[in-house]
Amino acid sequence: MADGMLSPRRFTGLPVAWRFALRELRGGLKGFRIFLACLALGVAAIAAAGSMNRAVTTGLAEDARVLLGGDIEIELNYRPPTDEQFALMERYGRVSRTVEMRAMGRSADDGTLVQIKAVDDVYPLYGAVELDPFQPLAEALAERDGRHGVAVDAALLVRLDLAIGDTLRIGDTDYAIRATVAREPDRANTVFAFGPRVMMGVEALQASGLVQPGALVEYETRIATDRPDALRAELLQRFPDTGWQIRGLDRAAPGLERFLGNITLFLTLVGLTALLVGGIGVANAVKAFLDTRIQTIATLKCLGASAERIFHIYLIQISLIAALGIALGLALGAAVPFVAAGFLSGLLPVEARTGLYAGPLLQAAGFGILTALVFALWPLSRARRVPAAALFRSVVAVPRGRPHGADLAALVVLAGLLAALTVVTAENPGLAAWFVVGSLATLGLFRAAAAGVQALARSQASGARGRPGLRLALANLHRPGAPTASVVLSLGLGLTVLVAVAQIEGNLSRQINESLPDEAPSFFFIDIQRDQMEPFRRVVESVPGARVLQTADMIRGNIVRLNGEPVNEATVDPEVRWAVRGDRGLTSADRPPANATVVAGEWWPEGYDGPPLLSLARNIAEGLHIGVGDTVTINVLGREITGTIANLREVDWGTLEMNFSFILSENTLAGAPRSWIATVDARGDAANGLEKAISAELPNVSGIRVDQALAAVNTVMEAAGNAVRAVAAVTLAAGALVLAGAIAAGHRRRVYDAVVLKVLGATRRDVLRAFLVEYGILGAATGVIAVAIGSVVGWAVLTFVMRGATWAWLPGMAGGTVVLCVAITLAAGFAGTWRALGVKAAPLLRNE
Repeated sequence: MADGMLSPRRFTGLPVAWRFALRELRGGLKGFRIFLACLALGVAAIAAAGSMNRAVTTGLAEDARVLLGGDIEIELNYRPPTDEQFALMERYGRVSRTVEMRAMGRSADDGTLVQIKAVDDVYPLYGAVELDPFQPLAEALAERDGRHGVAVDAALLVRLDLAIGDTLRIGDTDYAIRATVAREPDRANTVFAFGPRVMMGVEALQASGLVQPGALVEYETRIATDRPDALRAELLQRFPDTGWQIRGLDRAAPGLERFLGNITLFLTLVGLTALLVGGIGVANAVKAFLDTRIQTIATLKCLGASAERIFHIYLIQISLIAALGIALGLALGAAVPFVAAGFLSGLLPVEARTGLYAGPLLQAAGFGILTALVFALWPLSRARRVPAAALFRSVVAVPRGRPHGADLAALVVLAGLLAALTVVTAENPGLAAWFVVGSLATLGLFRAAAAGVQALARSQASGARGRPGLRLALANLHRPGAPTASVVLSLGLGLTVLVAVAQIEGNLSRQINESLPDEAPSFFFIDIQRDQMEPFRRVVESVPGARVLQTADMIRGNIVRLNGEPVNEATVDPEVRWAVRGDRGLTSADRPPANATVVAGEWWPEGYDGPPLLSLARNIAEGLHIGVGDTVTINVLGREITGTIANLREVDWGTLEMNFSFILSENTLAGAPRSWIATVDARGDAANGLEKAISAELPNVSGIRVDQALAAVNTVMEAAGNAVRAVAAVTLAAGALVLAGAIAAGHRRRVYDAVVLKVLGATRRDVLRAFLVEYGILGAATGVIAVAIGSVVGWAVLTFVMRGATWAWLPGMAGGTVVLCVAITLAAGFAGTWRALGVKAAPLLRNE
């Protein structure tokens, strides 16, 4: 009868394998909870990141006109479009003009840097400005009783202790605060402003006396038109050298889109890391499940079932359970945008368009499927290669066997597909490729570290004679089937991420809080006119304790060509793409800066009066793939200047001293309407006195307090660090799950060991102490390895990516990591060991 049931003919069809697989799953999912949790956690992280990104980007696309302020935006620095250019724009549709600049806003007792936005009567073309108290924008900004009105950010009222109806002085003029700005439709264009918003009319800005030659003023023109592409083409054709910065609906909020892309990439990589760690849990769970099916597999083999048939049965089971875990992860990830939208409301310039987006969910499902197959294939394939007799002896001799060649080939193909999917679907394929390489290298390092721990335990076990508890603990670390590799790989990887993040954040905070304040200037003053330099120096010198450190002329221009090739067609590394995006600050000098070193080429002689020459920061030149002798074309005030690179400089950006990426020979900018900037040292009471003196004597000059900027940066860094650690904790959670799975997988052997030891006379306390010593050693070893690798990663990021940062090892954080790792492993080990100690010896011995 058995022969008929298990005949080869009955096993040739896949439905038979399905029936066996489903029959064994009728007992429930016991033993697969860790499997499900590992897959669900990683898939949920990837699905949530992609779905949230799609929800926000869909909102950006649907609200593009409101965010941009028109169908096309045209920006010029220092000068507005000419009447002829305006006439051309007005032929295409309605035109709105706005002017933006920075200035000092002052109350009777205090002052702060503000971001002015002067608007015309047509603004806004799309959307609406919402004021508090409610009133039309034109009414709030109108001139009454000889004073123009302004609408300001509520934060400005708090900072200067003002209220609605009070006076705000800007430049030479007093303005009446009529309202606060509750909503500004195109605010996404200036998310990263230098100070609170002050909105006024264009005529009111002219009355301030701030708009002077060389002052950094941005003129923005927005047009509501159904022919934006035709307008762009005609502007570029008729006025090719104007230096337009033109944006259409496809770039309504480029800064926010880049930020979202980077966040999505980071969260996706975190999800992938959690999946990789969870993959180890998948492999452990499959191995543990097959260990419980040893007698079943052996029986099937003895009755004639082929290895392929056994493989099909259990592959079907694992696939069904994996599908359930992936479905749980997709459901959780898809729900995140609906929950997060409420928290993000008001924080983003658009409302997230929540919904079920197939693309991110399919991508997350693909990652989950490939991860489950990659990590489940090895134990599945090895089990079918082991003879039945070896399976019956598995309690005392763990089955060993390599997968079949075809299975190894399939494993390589699946791993390649997983890597390819990671790179192809990433916002930054280059970074994703490095992530793949780094993941393989890190897994290899941890696997080698685990082998080192086992080798060390093996070598030390023989020297622990007379201490049976320690000897047993060391033996358990290197015995066949020991969870050492799984624990080191999974828990260590999560802790490594946290160590690296903590080292990077700690070093940056240390540099800001300890190093920079002693070296950095106290103030940056901007928009100083040429004829104000001497009065500016006199005012600074009149304040006890204040002194001018550096001064430099400055004008802004945008790079248009590299070696004659349009910059948008040139190869530019991602880390310096900011240098060719928009306009850059330029200066001129006869002598090299004291805080920079020429590392290639030579500086031009004093009084040089030949063709334009440039000096570039070395890291910028490398990112642009240019060097000494190459040419750079810069558009300054509508005039294109092509200069030859004379030298490259090594610049230490970390000191916050005055530095420029681009320095031109002195004759290049002769006659251009430049303004000057200056750095000043003034500590304590001198700083407050200096601010008041400059505001009184030179009201158009704006000052930026470095200590306030550093405090803001530190706050942002601390918040970012907390967010990164919270997200990286997903990886640690996956590691903890795998640790629990590894202990659960070894439960059968742990029970066997505990029974044998108790029969041989060991007390419950002796066995418990030996097992806890084992997990304590394992946790300490894993923590030390994570600290070592995480510290190296942190050093590499600070040294090679954040080149201005300095490195110092933080031992307190390292010690905390080791303690955390020991605590986690001890807790998990105690839970698993306590259950094993509770098993009665008699039933187990009767089965032997």
